[in-house]
Amino acid sequence: MPDAATVCQCNDVSKGELVACWRAGAQTVDALSTATRAGTGCGGCRDALAGIAGWLADADPVAAR
Repeated sequence: MPDAATVCQCNDVSKGELVACWRAGAQTVDALSTATRAGTGCGGCRDALAGIAGWLADADPVAAR
């Protein structure tokens, strides 16, 4: 998925925004949601949000501490 891809339609949050927030320390689904508002509208993107958080944790386990 490219960084420009929209993950949360309700709040217009892209994958790139989620990755940037992860790198800034928001390293749980709830923290990403708080930082970006992704998943706080209809909730339809919560699975995608969880998938991206899981992918980031696996891709960079040192940062995910």
